[in-house]
Amino acid sequence: MSGILDLHVSRYAAGADMHPHRHDQAWFCLIVEGGYEERILGMRNTHLPGDLLYCPAQAEHAQRFGAKGAKKIIFAIDDHLAGLLHEHAARLDGRPLLRRSDTLLALGRRVDSELALDDPYSSSAIASMALDMLGHAARGLDDACRYEPRWLRRVRDYLHEDPSRDVSLDTLAAVAERHPVHLARSFRQFHQCTVGDYVRRLRVDQAALLLRTTRRPLLDIALDCGFAGAAQFSRSFRAVHATTPSAWRAAMR
Repeated sequence: MSGILDLHVSRYAAGADMHPHRHDQAWFCLIVEGGYEERILGMRNTHLPGDLLYCPAQAEHAQRFGAKGAKKIIFAIDDHLAGLLHEHAARLDGRPLLRRSDTLLALGRRVDSELALDDPYSSSAIASMALDMLGHAARGLDDACRYEPRWLRRVRDYLHEDPSRDVSLDTLAAVAERHPVHLARSFRQFHQCTVGDYVRRLRVDQAALLLRTTRRPLLDIALDCGFAGAAQFSRSFRAVHATTPSAWRAAMR
């Protein structure tokens, strides 16, 4: 009923290396002790206590742990809760959801204590606190978006209207009524990626939905979603999901 699945604590030794690997299930992860460097979906991030992360299903990632090792609260969510997050456009693409949050760190430590207590009430308390983590992170992301300038939101709305159409920085600058250089710099500041990366992600998301819900040929999906052909589609899809479109479709069925 809570929407939280398989919540547990994982501990990692100081200086340990975890080689590139994938999970069949998507996971949320809150660091409560130590820290580590992670390579995931073409990104390299350093994680410390209070960071809440999301690892998409089938996303290849590798980790190198620091001098103190690490302790993480890890959990998955059910389809109902996943649908709710998607409905509200929560950003679940492998980038950290929230960093260095004292509130999340306190919740994570309480979860750790409840797991150690393990009495008849622990499971309900733990599920409630995990939901609190997601709620706090979602509000934090929403608050950050509220500071996004209105002109920059116009650009994002334009991109979302039709991700498959060709766009240039000059076109988007005209939509924003700003200089192209200012647009590019501001976009990266607010969304931690370039305009090109953002468009690629929109197209890949659109293609992933068609891969999961239809049996249409890969080339048809590629062209409809704005890719120049099968090769570009495969490269772009692999950059986001670290696997090919055909392998991803097979894994999702």
